[in-house]
Amino acid sequence: MTDLSLAGRTALVSGSGRGIGRAIAQSLAEAGARTIILARHAEQVDETVRLITDAGGEAIGAAADLRDPDAVRETVEAQLAEHGIDILVNNAGVNFKRPFIPLPVRDGATVGQPGSGPASVGMPDEEWDAILDTHVRASLQLVRLVGPGMLERRWGRVINIGSSAVGRAPNLSGPYKVAKGALMHFTKALAKEWAEWGVTVNAIAPGHFRTDMSKALHDSPEGQAWLRERIPMRRAGDVRELGALAAYLSSDLASFMTGQIIYVDGGETL
Repeated sequence: MTDLSLAGRTALVSGSGRGIGRAIAQSLAEAGARTIILARHAEQVDETVRLITDAGGEAIGAAADLRDPDAVRETVEAQLAEHGIDILVNNAGVNFKRPFIPLPVRDGATVGQPGSGPASVGMPDEEWDAILDTHVRASLQLVRLVGPGMLERRWGRVINIGSSAVGRAPNLSGPYKVAKGALMHFTKALAKEWAEWGVTVNAIAPGHFRTDMSKALHDSPEGQAWLRERIPMRRAGDVRELGALAAYLSSDLASFMTGQIIYVDGGETL
């Protein structure tokens, strides 16, 4: 293949039951890839599979909690037994908008973007662990599971979904920035280790896109005004724009691009 076609390839997209992950899975399927939908909620997995198959694509549902290593290993190994996985998209994520420790503000006061939690409530350990486990540890586990086959075949694509928040300083998103920053540095380190074997590793760093995780911001008048003020293009992104980029990075045309962090944020980090 020397074009954008992904025919004959199999892609695994984590967190693809909704939002950005679903859009990426749909774009990969439209380009011809057999797409494995990996997410926690079976009903969301089934819906993504239905949307792809109704559009003429091929999709396989695989429900598992990314924070359960045994369930993930069992699920992915079952898929590997049936299909070699050529493309891995580490997209699954979670966020809790709280400060590292309680801030000395009046009760109920918020700091930062609309929709953030009260600044007087610090982040408990279980939320910190959920953020780091979902973004970083789960991504490493998936790399460990699918990577050996990519290296043996001397062809593979790993796409990590970072965040443009790493390039700015939003309040009450510190733990999320820590996790996404780790994932984006992981991208560069892994890209260098695997380059000799023809496996590329890149990251997409989205800015503001309306998803279930961010709808409180996007659906409020104050949130919309806040976004227009911050983003030079005066709009939020469309998740299909991220899907198209992921399809390109998965193709043969991107075979000489590795270790790159691509910001898609309407110019917010300029």
